[in-house]
Amino acid sequence: MSQPGPMAIQLPRPGKVLRGVLWLVAALAIFWAVAVQWVPGGLAAFSALVFEPSLFLHGQLWRLFTAGLLSPPGGSGAVSHLLFVLVGLYFLSPDLERRWGGPRFAGFLVACLVAGNLLALIFGFLPFGGPLLHPSGIYGMAAAITGVAVAWSRENANLEVRLFFMLPVKGRQLLWLTIAYCVLAVLLADASTEGVVAPFGGVLAGVLFGGSPSLVRTAYLQWKLASLRKSAGGISAAAILDPTRRKAKGPSLRVVQGGVEDEVSKRQPPRDKRYLN
Repeated sequence: MSQPGPMAIQLPRPGKVLRGVLWLVAALAIFWAVAVQWVPGGLAAFSALVFEPSLFLHGQLWRLFTAGLLSPPGGSGAVSHLLFVLVGLYFLSPDLERRWGGPRFAGFLVACLVAGNLLALIFGFLPFGGPLLHPSGIYGMAAAITGVAVAWSRENANLEVRLFFMLPVKGRQLLWLTIAYCVLAVLLADASTEGVVAPFGGVLAGVLFGGSPSLVRTAYLQWKLASLRKSAGGISAAAILDPTRRKAKGPSLRVVQGGVEDEVSKRQPPRDKRYLN
């Protein structure tokens, strides 16, 4: 009797967009680590890409998009932060890219990062919280990672995944675990480069744009249907599908006799019949 072999773990296969994002994040992390540590003026160039709310409000709009691609350029937590980003994007993103396609997935990542930075900007106007809720400089992909986790859970509510390769959780459970992790980061005052507010922007983007159809897509379709009903004079969808239930707003159609056949029957046959078929 043969013994069962070891259990094989099938790793996801990333698509083109995800591969590009992973390589770009890793390459930029190495580049800025070398530039900041060894090149004069490297730290100033790195700081010019970090999202700083005060400078963003003064017209430096590129910071809203460039900050998400950055990783800590040095220090004891630089390597662990980079690995966390790469692993966090790698395991759940391939399914989303396969379902949505590359352009929608890329747009979703951008939406997560922008939502996280804007949410941190809004909290920056609050008088409490200090640098924990609104740090002066924000960078990293925590918002994108949380957004991917939430969107994947909405797309796969009943699918089971192994959390940390051991703990089996379903998609709907992963959603609440992700939100609980963000709340726990606030309670424990997790001093990360993204701050504790930006990940909630990813949660918001995942809730709005995740799912099939997403909440944003559903709202658009309802608005479109309401517009069509208004342009059709208030005809309901059931009336459109069932012609017998439509409201008659004009006279019914009727057949009018006459036309080409009547004209042909009244014509006299020609005297010269050589050209008749």
